Amino acid sequence: LAGRLGMVFSSRERTVGLKNIDAVFGSTKSAAEKRKILETSFATVSLTMLDIFWFSRNTEERILKYVRFQQDPLVNSFFEDKPVVCITAHMGNWEILGQSCALKGADMASIAAPIKNNAIDRMLIKQRERTGQTIIPQKGALKTLIVRLRKKGKAAFVLDQNTDVREGGIVVEFLGLPMPVSPAPAAMAYRTGTEIMLGFCLPEPGGRYCIGITQSILPPPYQKDLDANRVAEELTQQIQDGISEQIRKHPEFWLWSYKHWRRHAGEAYPAHYPEY
Repeated sequence: LAGRLGMVFSSRERTVGLKNIDAVFGSTKSAAEKRKILETSFATVSLTMLDIFWFSRNTEERILKYVRFQQDPLVNSFFEDKPVVCITAHMGNWEILGQSCALKGADMASIAAPIKNNAIDRMLIKQRERTGQTIIPQKGALKTLIVRLRKKGKAAFVLDQNTDVREGGIVVEFLGLPMPVSPAPAAMAYRTGTEIMLGFCLPEPGGRYCIGITQSILPPPYQKDLDANRVAEELTQQIQDGISEQIRKHPEFWLWSYKHWRRHAGEAYPAHYPEY
């Protein structure tokens, strides 16, 4: 119902979402298929937001009942006593992902941008930390996270958002289109020699979720004579390739209604680059 209502009443989000889907899939999907992807995307995001409140009661009991981890060597490796730079995207239920990993025993710290409404911000932080996860404000987080990694902790990032070049973003290919993203997770992994893992929490029938680790990326050994920025760029591209692969595999679970690709005056863009 939320998906159908979103398609009818959220005109701005519908327009942005369809432009994004057109830019990524072009003629490989029909208009009906594209609208169905966006409708399910609206429903998935609505479910994620509602589940913030639903999981706030009897949190541990409900997570154990409704969230499962894939039986996979990468999942087992993730929960070993070692540092990991964790990467996910706004796909499926990214909120319950960190809480579930912390409940299972991972020493998790997640980066979160503050919300303008202080009351809502405090409520979200309280819920996110309910199972032992630590929330670190986005501003000035780098030093805190490096210390955590050196103590075998895990640092988590949502890395599918447009980060302006003026704010430190670097331009890489994301879903076949150039987009500036933060190189900080890759740079941190390279300088500390920390493994990067990509993980996602996807909906299943019956209100349940499944968490899986889809990829492990090992940064090269740190060398002073190498161009650290170049290494971080290459690692960031590998991360974005891994996220893109999962979005193409499960497009209906990703947040399409965000302006992922933005134009700047005086810069050249591909012909199929979205114009908002």
